[in-house]
Amino acid sequence: MTFQAIRALHSCIGSAIDDLEQIFNQAGTTSLDFPAMDDPMSPLQASPSSEALAEELANGPAALVPIRHIVAACAQLSATVNRPFDSIMDAIKGGQLSACVRFMEAANVVEILRGAGPEGMHVDDICQAIVDLRPKSSVNSPDTKNLTPERLVHVLRVLATTHWLREVSPNVFANNRRSSVIDTGKTLEELRSDPAHKFTRTNGLAASVSHISDELSKSGMYLTEWLLPDTRYINPISHYAASHENTQEFHHFAPFNLAYRTELGYFEWLELPGHAHKLKRVEHSMTGTGAWEVKDDLLRAFPWDQLVPGSLLVDVGGGIGSASILVAQAHPPIRVIVEDRPSVVESAHSAWGSGHESLFRTGRVSWRTRDFFAPWFPFADGKTPDVFLLRLVLHDWPDDDARKILRELRPAAGPDTKLVIGDMLLMHACHNNNEQALTKRNSPLLANLGAANLQPYLLDLMMTAMLAGKERTQNEMAALLLSAGWKMSEVKRSAASLWAYTIAVPA
Repeated sequence: MTFQAIRALHSCIGSAIDDLEQIFNQAGTTSLDFPAMDDPMSPLQASPSSEALAEELANGPAALVPIRHIVAACAQLSATVNRPFDSIMDAIKGGQLSACVRFMEAANVVEILRGAGPEGMHVDDICQAIVDLRPKSSVNSPDTKNLTPERLVHVLRVLATTHWLREVSPNVFANNRRSSVIDTGKTLEELRSDPAHKFTRTNGLAASVSHISDELSKSGMYLTEWLLPDTRYINPISHYAASHENTQEFHHFAPFNLAYRTELGYFEWLELPGHAHKLKRVEHSMTGTGAWEVKDDLLRAFPWDQLVPGSLLVDVGGGIGSASILVAQAHPPIRVIVEDRPSVVESAHSAWGSGHESLFRTGRVSWRTRDFFAPWFPFADGKTPDVFLLRLVLHDWPDDDARKILRELRPAAGPDTKLVIGDMLLMHACHNNNEQALTKRNSPLLANLGAANLQPYLLDLMMTAMLAGKERTQNEMAALLLSAGWKMSEVKRSAASLWAYTIAVPA
C-alpha cells in the first residue's frame, strides 16, 4: 500500500497548489504570481509593487493553509521515499547548516550581496567585504587568517545547496528570497560605523537568527547530557550542591548551564558584564518572533476595540514592548505599561531609536521594573489592569514557576480583567478525540501537519535547553491556569497554525 500512500501525498500537494493559485487569482489582478525563490525581497520597498503585494498575500492567513499542506506533504513524501541512511545523516548533520546560516548573518553576507544584485559577487570579493566590515580591533588578530576565499566558498556552497543563496556561476553568489528575509536594510557604511545598532529599527529577524543560532543552539547540543547524567564528564549539580546550603536555589538548572559552565539562570547570565550586546540582541529578537504569527494575529485575538478609553494593558515580561506597541498603535484609547527586569527597562526606550516616539512622549506606552515572581504592587494611580498580556513568557518556565507568575497577577485582577497568553499550543502527531486536529482523519498527513509545524516543537526543546521551560498543549495550559486562579475562556489561532492566543478570566 506504500505506492497508494505516495500517490495520496502527491495528490495532496497538487490540490494545495490549486488552492494557492486560486487565492492569487482572486487577489484582483491576473498578473500576480507567487513570489519567485530567486528574487530577493527588498527591505527598502518604499511603495506598493506587485512583488510586495505577492509577499503580503503569501504571508497572509488565507495562503497559510495550502502552503502548510504543501510543506507537510512534501516533507512526508521525502521521508517516505528517501533512504533512511540519507535521512538520518541529514538530521544529525543539521547543526552544520545552522552554523552556516549563523555565519551568513554574523558576517553581513546578505547586506554585502544586496549591492551586487542578481549578477552576484565572486567569493574573493565577498571575503574582502566581510573583512572590511569587521571591527578594527579584530582585523589584525591572528585568527582572522582563518577566513579565506577557499574556506568561505565551502560555507556559501552549503547555503546555495540548501537554497539559502544562489550560486549564479562558479564561485559567484547572490541573494534570493530566503536569504533576504534577514536583510536589515542597513548600508555597509552603517554596519561599519555603527555595528552595535545593526538590529535597531529592523523587523528583528536577523536578531532572532543571531540569537537562536548562538546560545539556544549551543545549549540544545547538551540535551542528552542533561537528560542522561551518566553521559556527562562533569556533574554541575553535585558541584553546586556542595557549595550551597539550599540546593533548591538551583531550580534553573538546564542544558544551558552545562553548555556555558554557569550556575546562573539564563536571564541572570545575560546581565553579566560583557554580555550587554547579547541582552540587546534578545530584546530585538522578540520583535522577530512576530513572524511566528500571521499578521495582526494579536489584534484579532482580543476585542481591543471594546475596551473603554483609558483602559490599561499591562505587558508582563514584555521586553521592549514589541507586541503591546502594536496594540497601542492600532487602538489609541488604550494605555500600555510594559513590565520587565531592570536591565531591560533601562534600555527599552532607546532600543527603538526614534521609532514610536509619540507613544513614549505622551505616556501611552511606558515601562516599569517588576519581578514577576514577587507580589504584585499597584500603580501610583491605583488603576486596576484591564488586560494582562503574557506573550512568550510562560514558555520560559517550568510549571511551578509559571504557576507562581500567574498567581501573583491574580490579586491584581478585577472581576472583568482578562488574561491574554501568547504561546504555542502543541498538538499530538496522531489524531486524538480530546483535541481538534489540523487535518481530517482520512488525510495522509499527520494530525499536526508534521514538518509544516515543526518550529513549535523545536521551540519547545529550545525552551527546555535554555530555561527548563516548555511549550504546552491546550489541556496542559488549561490545567496550569486553573491551578493559579484563572479559567481558560477561549483559544484563538489561525488555521493550520499552532501559535495561539489563550484568553483567561479570574476563576
